[in-house]
Amino acid sequence: MKIIQKIHIALLAVVLMAAASCEKDLVPKALKTGETPGPVKNYTYESIPGGAIITYDLPEGSDLRYVKATYTLNSGQVRESKSTVYKNTIQVDGFASEGEYDIQLRAVGLGDVESEPIMAKIKALRPSHKLLIDSVKLNGSMYAAFGGLNVDFKNYTGSSVVFHVLAKDAADKWQEIQTAYSSAKIGRIRTRGLEPVARDFAVYVTDRWNNRSDTASLTLTPFKEALITTKFAALTLSNDTWEYHTGQGRARPLVILFDGLHAQNSTIFQTKPSSVMPQWFTFDMIQPFRLSRFILYADVPISDRNVFIGGQPLEFELWGSNSPAASFDSWTLVGSFKSVKPSGSPLGVVTAEDIAQAKNGEEFEVEGNAGNFRYWRFKTVSTWGSVPYLQLSELTFYGAL
Repeated sequence: MKIIQKIHIALLAVVLMAAASCEKDLVPKALKTGETPGPVKNYTYESIPGGAIITYDLPEGSDLRYVKATYTLNSGQVRESKSTVYKNTIQVDGFASEGEYDIQLRAVGLGDVESEPIMAKIKALRPSHKLLIDSVKLNGSMYAAFGGLNVDFKNYTGSSVVFHVLAKDAADKWQEIQTAYSSAKIGRIRTRGLEPVARDFAVYVTDRWNNRSDTASLTLTPFKEALITTKFAALTLSNDTWEYHTGQGRARPLVILFDGLHAQNSTIFQTKPSSVMPQWFTFDMIQPFRLSRFILYADVPISDRNVFIGGQPLEFELWGSNSPAASFDSWTLVGSFKSVKPSGSPLGVVTAEDIAQAKNGEEFEVEGNAGNFRYWRFKTVSTWGSVPYLQLSELTFYGAL
């Protein structure tokens, strides 16, 4: 027994020695240090918002690995940019203001051996966050909306920014009420949930380096929203392109769209299948309204399955006028809209979520600065089933006088 134990101990010692040998082999070896590379030469640059793209000649040598730019931002933060040896340009960015800046350029070789630096002077253009707030300060870019305000902007470079929306509280102190992230080149920030009382609002922008823009401010009164319940009337103009479908048992005249009965699948508004597309119909709200949103109730047959199909509108436009003529020259485009099926399923395939939305209605927002109009045109550009006729159950509008 003692002999067996000794054999086991000897074998264990061999295994432990082998494992230790393997671990020693796995320890990373020191990187080879190459020759010190020569400096980059003959630099030129192209100014960009908040920075520059620097072009240079690379030094010769097989040990060269990359080029590094070192520079100090306006905040005092030291920043580095790196560029592979497979190209001869490097981008420096993050400067808070336009102007001249010093950039140290170094070639870096094997083992992170650095060349002597060369000092490059670049001139940065006005940075994106400042260009963006410039666009917000333009007349009409901040304006009252229903339950809040809208801020229109242009982000020329498409850079990632954060919008900070502020409002003064009862103690006359600024409070941040919304932050919104965007990289869109053209867009709109919407702030909602506010009372219809005069209030001071402000907006500023920060970028990914936490550079902060100036502040745009304005006193605005959000609009109060209400369901529009006036009795609408049909209006027929000479170039209206639709025809009433007398051969459809459920079809009713145009005013059926405004009777408040959106759950009735036994009565709908339907145009004649021989109608052309696009087509439009016109109606009168009796007095001018500024719309905030509307809900479109498509035709929901008894089967519930035939939704997002047939003559139900897919793409459509809303036009307004106070002096309506047949020509669209006297009309203002209030908005272009597109119906969206929640499931994203192919034509003819619907889910419970799709059916629920069709029954509950699909809501569309109208921009707050679209204007006040009495007469309206609903222009159908295309239908879900790509057919030349329209099927609708109800249109419900919200807004204010």
